[in-house]
Amino acid sequence: MKALNWITNRYVVSALCAAPILLSSAYASAEDAAPAVTVAAAPAEPAPPYTLTFNLGLYSSYMFRGVDYSDGPALQGGIDWAHSSGFYLGTWFSNLDPYAFGENDSAGTKGNQLETDFYGGYAHTFENGFGVNFLGNYYKYLEGRNSANNHKQDTFEASVALSYKWFTYTYYNVLTDYYGQDEADNATLTVTGDRNTKYSDYHELKANYNLPIGDLGLMAKVGYQTTKNLQGDEGDWAIGLTRNFSLPTGGKPLEGFSAGATATGTFAVKNQAYYTYTIGSSGETRKANEGKLWFFVKRSW
Repeated sequence: MKALNWITNRYVVSALCAAPILLSSAYASAEDAAPAVTVAAAPAEPAPPYTLTFNLGLYSSYMFRGVDYSDGPALQGGIDWAHSSGFYLGTWFSNLDPYAFGENDSAGTKGNQLETDFYGGYAHTFENGFGVNFLGNYYKYLEGRNSANNHKQDTFEASVALSYKWFTYTYYNVLTDYYGQDEADNATLTVTGDRNTKYSDYHELKANYNLPIGDLGLMAKVGYQTTKNLQGDEGDWAIGLTRNFSLPTGGKPLEGFSAGATATGTFAVKNQAYYTYTIGSSGETRKANEGKLWFFVKRSW
């Protein structure tokens, strides 16, 4: 479905000083002179072998592989459970452009307006710095509005990622119909005997690097999407900056916030009509894969 500027680092230098304590009591009672009783601290409870984290963010657009899925602001959030063994589970949601997901009826009724992902996998980083990540992700559209050929748009995608230092290469493969688009009778399908859209895939090379100024994180990526027996093949690129921050309060600062901006674009588009949607019954259209600069602010806890 997967990329600009603040400044300066600061270094804190601290020193500890010890001061002598003078005891000057001319007349001390036996009680005063008695040694203090030391109470042993209770042993710390061992940390659980898993973590449970939450995230919620506001995005100016839901951008996925160079395509704008929301046509406006998107509220996104999720829950992640990760075990020390490397296994993890999670769920995530985002609102959608209802005219792009699911067939609209003759009255212009909107299609699916919510995507919910359910995923799980295994990740491990070896001592030499190489990492692997195996993931299965089920894209679920709970409203159940079907595609143009009356097939459910629910889709399952598997992926494997290989990482080293700043770089990650990920290969994704759809093991079901590509968003319900098998055997559809529309102009974007290649006219062949085989109209199976399973095994559409996506290649992505991404780099993440922490810049030495302003606590900024730099992300850059390039990817290429193929849509088997469809004409939606295209490449996409993204470059963006993010920064983590906290919010001051009357007491302890509120941690876990991040914000960023990303520029995206597409190239080698096989058929622009595949990414052009009709908005309701008005006949107005929009291109969902145009270049865009988008922003977000998010909190994780």
